[in-house]
Order: sequence, then structure tokens, then C-alpha cells
Amino acid sequence: MTTGSLSAIQIHPIKSCRRVEVEEILLSPFGLDGDREWQVVDAERCAVTQRQHKSMALVQPEFVAGGLRLSAPGHGVVEVARPSVNDRTVHALLGDEVKVGDAGDEAAAWFTALLGEPCRLVAVTAGTNRRVGLVKQQAITFVDAAPVLVVNTASLADLQRRALEPFGIERFRPNLVVHTEQAWVEDTWRTFAVGAAELESLMPWPRCAVPQIDQDTAERGREPAVALRAHRWCTEAPGMPKGLRAALEGKGLFGMGC
Repeated sequence: MTTGSLSAIQIHPIKSCRRVEVEEILLSPFGLDGDREWQVVDAERCAVTQRQHKSMALVQPEFVAGGLRLSAPGHGVVEVARPSVNDRTVHALLGDEVKVGDAGDEAAAWFTALLGEPCRLVAVTAGTNRRVGLVKQQAITFVDAAPVLVVNTASLADLQRRALEPFGIERFRPNLVVHTEQAWVEDTWRTFAVGAAELESLMPWPRCAVPQIDQDTAERGREPAVALRAHRWCTEAPGMPKGLRAALEGKGLFGMGC
């Protein structure tokens, strides 16, 4: 049995924008309450992330009564009310269609000015029912595919030791940061408890280019991509279903989707 401690809880209210660190978190029907419940979409109603606009890393959401307060360097502050009904259909990151609520013209204008292209801010509502193949038994928000991302500080330390440039845990945009004494032990977890919550590990998490973006400056570097390619690269995933094999193979792995 592996034992460890929970060292941080982080949620990202808007998909691909800055983190909010909290001391405790509630479980909602979607996963972690407040995590990735909002998303920016382009003129084609497709998800916009740091892959296209690394400046999204500088957008700081703050929870306020009835919605969010957003700020970014040089762009001031805007308050956005949480929509209550679904009034449009958008595409999440996997391309699946999701019925959501639009956050209004002021939020759209703010993000359009920030990103330099027409876009809008949307949010899941009580009527949203997004389901994907990895967790069809549970509705999810705008997370990539799994409701909770767990990372291990020992694994981070091992990767940092091998890297050419410094980087922090926030590059991986986790939800739960756990501290153990053994690197990569999370690869062996199937079910585990964090407080009163029982989690099920679904698969090691494939990483895109976003972890190369410094989440505090929006500057792009080489790491952790170089270290992941050298030490955590998935060439084959024979035990996974066909669709998941395609997601894993040819990717660096860090963290567990749960």
C-alpha cells in the first residue's frame, strides 16, 4: 500500500486559463466543483486553449457571487454572470458537441480584445450533459476527458532532475497534488482515497504542448517536453482500447486521469 499526503488542490474555472488554489473542494455531479466549467470558443464555436493563444495563461479568474471576475495584464477587469440556461451548442476539446450557456457580449468583447480574434465565453449549466468515452457513466465539464487530474511530487522531482530547464508543478495544470516518497508509483494505482473521496485511476495522462508554457509569464520553453520524450514517452499502449491507444501513443505521460 502506498501512503502519502495531499499537498495542494487547484482548480481552473475557465479551461486553459489560470489556476485557483483552494484549501478544500466539493464534489459535484461533474467532478470537482468549479473546475473547468467555463470555456472560450472561437467564431466556429470550437474550444480555444493555450495551444492557440498562450496569453490565456495570464487570465486570472476569481469567484464572485453569481459568476466570475476576470483580469489580465493590460486588459483591466470584467465581471461575468453565470448563465443559467443552455442557449448554444459548442465543441469541446475532443470535438464533441456540448449544450451550454453563453456568458454575454461584455465577456465576449473582453476575450476578443485579449486574444485578437472573435470569441465568446460559455459555461456549463445544470442542463449540460457532456459525456465522453473514457467516463460515460459520469457527466463532465470542459476537462479534456477525465474529471480529476492527480500528480505526484516525487515524480515531478524525478522529471525536474532530468530536465534542461526549471519548471514547476503548475505547468501540468493538475487538480490534486499528492506527496509520496516514490516516483511514478501513481502508475500502479487503481483506486485510492483522498479525504472522503474515492478515486479510480483511468490512465496515465498524455501531455500536449501546453506544459511548455510558463503559467505565470506565458513564455514558451523547451521543458518539460524534452525530459518527457527521453524518460516518459509512450511508444505502445497495447493494453488500452483502440481509441485510448491513439491518445497515448506518441505522447509524454505525466499524472493520472481519474
